[in-house]
Amino acid sequence: MSRSFVRFARLDRLDAVLAATVIVLGSLSAAVVFLPGFGGQHVEAGVDFFLDTFATVVTLGVAIVAWVRYREIGAPVALFQASAFLVLAIASGASLLFVVGRLDVAISDFGLNMPREAQPQITTAGHLMAAALLVVGAAVSLRGIRVRQPWLILLGPAAVLLALIQFASAWSPYVPPLSSVFILSYLPTWPSFQPVPPSPTPLGVGLHLLGGGLFVLAAELTRRHHRRTGAMGDGFLAVGLVFAAFGEFHTAFYPGTYGGLVTSGDILTAAFAVVLLIGIEAEGRATRAALARANESLGRLKDVEVRRAALEERTRLSRELHDGLAQDLWLAKLKIGRLSAIRDLGPEVRVACDELTGAIDAGLADARQAVMALRLESEPAVSLRELMARYVDDFADRFGLRAEFECEGELPRLTPRAEAELLRIVQEALNNVVRHADATVVRVRAGVVDSHLQLLVSDNGIGFEPSEVRKGRFGLASMRERALIIGGELTIDSRPQDGTRIRVSVPLGADERVTGDTKP
Repeated sequence: MSRSFVRFARLDRLDAVLAATVIVLGSLSAAVVFLPGFGGQHVEAGVDFFLDTFATVVTLGVAIVAWVRYREIGAPVALFQASAFLVLAIASGASLLFVVGRLDVAISDFGLNMPREAQPQITTAGHLMAAALLVVGAAVSLRGIRVRQPWLILLGPAAVLLALIQFASAWSPYVPPLSSVFILSYLPTWPSFQPVPPSPTPLGVGLHLLGGGLFVLAAELTRRHHRRTGAMGDGFLAVGLVFAAFGEFHTAFYPGTYGGLVTSGDILTAAFAVVLLIGIEAEGRATRAALARANESLGRLKDVEVRRAALEERTRLSRELHDGLAQDLWLAKLKIGRLSAIRDLGPEVRVACDELTGAIDAGLADARQAVMALRLESEPAVSLRELMARYVDDFADRFGLRAEFECEGELPRLTPRAEAELLRIVQEALNNVVRHADATVVRVRAGVVDSHLQLLVSDNGIGFEPSEVRKGRFGLASMRERALIIGGELTIDSRPQDGTRIRVSVPLGADERVTGDTKP
């Protein structure tokens, strides 16, 4: 499945969710209007306090998250979202202060309180300003317009709303009402008064319908922005703005003026806050997943870079060994050959020349082994089977022994480190044949047996008793250590006058593909 197809599938899913949200909220709105049992206004003492507190905390948290997002990625839409939700937090906080700090006479029988005329005006003004900021922010981002003075955009609308709160609180009797004043009707069958729910005024209906329209426009522009960027948070915000728009539509016809009076618009506004919370959590989870993928990619890139640097260094070292040290040793060997050809040399000088020649040959052999081991790790395209065959042939040419390499098919690939250690074990075993075995034939066999890569180096030399080998014998100890490093096992089978057999067994990983099945 292509990446573009997945992205379009997500966008189609968002459109489906938006359409379903509109249908469900439209159906509920129709039920509120036409079914008397639902109603748009209910007396629930204390619920308005909870709803205002919840809305204040959530909108303030969303404002902080949006500001951090703007500081990190510089998206203008995030700046305007931070400003809009800061305004909503102030409006909800002001409404909460009116609820907890009211001084008006309470109607304890019904859980209602006398209205504060400024409260609905402040809430309406805050919602209008927030909706306008969300519309402008999405439009600015879609058009690619750069914003200047972000602090003014963030704090300017909040300062304006605070000034309106101060004005409306001081001059509340002169502020045009958005709903009918408090009315008490006397019930003949009940020796008490019954509160009559407030009804909207034309000004209140117009302002709330305007606010609902702005939220709808903001939802559409946010959906377009999500289509462009694929940001998960914008998708949840678009759905939440639909709830906010329906909340304004409900408030237009079912205003809530009294403390303790909960309207359908209040419930939809709370649902808007819930959607925002879900969006924050979902975007955080998506961000953590993206960071995990990025860290994994960086880890792979780091491993690749380290591997590349190591390969370059091994290539350089092998080239310097071949072109530098090896050539110098060959030159020294030629010079000693010329020196030993002089007739007037004494016996002691000739013995010294022979010893130097042997030492140089040993140095050349070690240099040749080092070059081959380095090339094994720096040239992964060269198989272990090919390198072993080369080394055995070179060994036979240098020491005049009958050396044979047997391997049917290709060997399974191991890690470069494991292959290099196996090659060094074979090199050390062959060196021991030359130094100690006094053999005429040596065989190296390689193959796979029971999910293990096995190597066998055998000779027809004088052999030895393994139990009598001194613990400080470096060659055998080195081979065992190399086998342990790669998780293998090395065994030695030898008897005096019966040759020596050195076997190495390395388990193949579950993900290694066995390409040969040759038994040594």
